[in-house]
Amino acid sequence: MGPLDLTKAPPRSARAELAGIAYLPRAIDKIRAELPGGNLDGYVVMGEDGSTMTGGFCRVTGITHDELARVVADAADDAEVAQWLHDRLDDAVIAKWNERYYGTTIAHIKSPVRERMFRAHPGAAALAETTPLADMFDADDAAAFGGVT
Repeated sequence: MGPLDLTKAPPRSARAELAGIAYLPRAIDKIRAELPGGNLDGYVVMGEDGSTMTGGFCRVTGITHDELARVVADAADDAEVAQWLHDRLDDAVIAKWNERYYGTTIAHIKSPVRERMFRAHPGAAALAETTPLADMFDADDAAAFGGVT
């Protein structure tokens, strides 16, 4: 897949799924923005300590960021990325990731990651502690792009 410029539009919704894998479309978009010619526009794929959603996905699945980035760069489309993942992950691992992802709220994020999250997503501080991170990311995108995501 080619590079993506996230100054023009945000990555896909944090609630989007691909082949039953939560967050995967958004991760693909952010990885494409890392490619030469792409633009992350302040989005982060992998923090220094891996405390990002893509980092969490990599930890839960045992797939490294470099492996996933290579697959995204070489794939013709989303379906190839999804197939590559399904060839390597069993359903229990995917279910574990989905449960963890959808179950994580603002309240679950502890210091020092919490402070970094609030700096990166300033609107998060105004949201209820029970807000799922997926909803926080989408609200942040909507605010950054004038309500258009």
